[in-house]
Amino acid sequence: MLSWKKKKTKCLCMKKNEIFIGTCIDYTYNGLGVVKNGTFAVFVKDMIVGETGRIVVTATRKEYGYGRLLELTDPSDERVEAICPISKQCGGCQLQHMSYKAQCLFKQQHVQNAIKNIGKIDVEVNEIIPSSLPFGYRNKVILPVGEKDGRVVMGFYRYNSHDIIPMDTCYLQTDYSNYLVNKLKVLINKHQLAKSIRNIMIRDFNSTQQAMVVIVTKVETVEGLEKFVADLIEGETRIKSVIQNINPNETNVVLGKEEKLLFGDWYIQDVLNNLIFEVSSKSFYQVNSIQTSVLYSKAIELAEINENDTVIDLYCGVGTIGLIASGKAKKVIGVEIVEKAIEDAKKNASINSIENIEFICGDASIVVKKFNEEKQSPDVVLLDPPRKGCSSEVLENLVQLSSQKIVYISCNPATLARDLQYLTEQNYRVEIVQPVDMFSQSYHVETVVLLSRKQGQ
Repeated sequence: MLSWKKKKTKCLCMKKNEIFIGTCIDYTYNGLGVVKNGTFAVFVKDMIVGETGRIVVTATRKEYGYGRLLELTDPSDERVEAICPISKQCGGCQLQHMSYKAQCLFKQQHVQNAIKNIGKIDVEVNEIIPSSLPFGYRNKVILPVGEKDGRVVMGFYRYNSHDIIPMDTCYLQTDYSNYLVNKLKVLINKHQLAKSIRNIMIRDFNSTQQAMVVIVTKVETVEGLEKFVADLIEGETRIKSVIQNINPNETNVVLGKEEKLLFGDWYIQDVLNNLIFEVSSKSFYQVNSIQTSVLYSKAIELAEINENDTVIDLYCGVGTIGLIASGKAKKVIGVEIVEKAIEDAKKNASINSIENIEFICGDASIVVKKFNEEKQSPDVVLLDPPRKGCSSEVLENLVQLSSQKIVYISCNPATLARDLQYLTEQNYRVEIVQPVDMFSQSYHVETVVLLSRKQGQ
């Protein structure tokens, strides 16, 4: 992918609204088709490699532009009809026009290209592990609330905009979440709360049949909110928690700092790898429970943890993978900078009666540096950083830790490849790269990488 970047020839620019016929030759990292008109690259949504169509240029930059597909003159055999009627306008799904086989191949190639071109590492990426549930897998949804023609609208933002596209059914979320969205729209309209509610967040776990509704309001005191909640929970045995989150700030951050419990408990529960996890409104928790089990099981399998091993779980969050790994290890140490996450992790350990795990609240780089100073050298490091990857300080201290194995879990192939390049330039070797499809219909992909310490290092 992205082979269009390789040539540095003089660019013949195009103008906005210009129409041309072109063939898709590649993909960008986020699934846009790359179409060349001479030396000018145009990125087009909803095109598949090999397809030809009439394209209108919608925006231009110095050496590239964006376009919209007007007519498909030569479709691919991998093209399918999107089941969602608003998939082309919505920014949530990018790949519904591809067969699932083509989606998986795109993601696998994306990881392969990142490892090769960014990481400069010559290793064959394993075939991606597909999802058993390409639709209806999301256990969390966040929807903005607005008004249109005097009626409440809830949905997702139009691609590259803040316009809400009205939505009745999202094919990525659970059936119960879709049911709740439509009930909420009726109730928000009934109680005239559209101007007071900014967002609705729903968590819904099929494993336990438990759901949470978070109502994000602009102010703390909202007239009619109590009656609204009473109507919402009436007849709903699956709703175990209703929380009001107050966020007066006009930013892209959905949740504010202050919360009030309106019904039930602060947590709901999910079951993952036969363990129970309590999840709050602000918990970082993977949105696909089924594939999370696959992902974590693969990571632990690659690590080959045994009963004599000490494992460090960096960026442990609420303790999910560390608690799962504890069943095979002598001891696990989880490290996380978010204090609330550490509190949740300790509670999850207690719920599952797991005693061979310790949680430390602190910055990963500082904690690992302290391990080095104390001459601690764990056998295995589990590494699951945020999208931005690891800081240079974390990587430097990680190398000095001299663990025999590092298992790196990443949701961003670019930062993963960057960090792997550093580790391989030190004293580690990439053994296995395993992509996992966690986010079907979107361009996102999770990857598990096994690194081993080079002999004699």
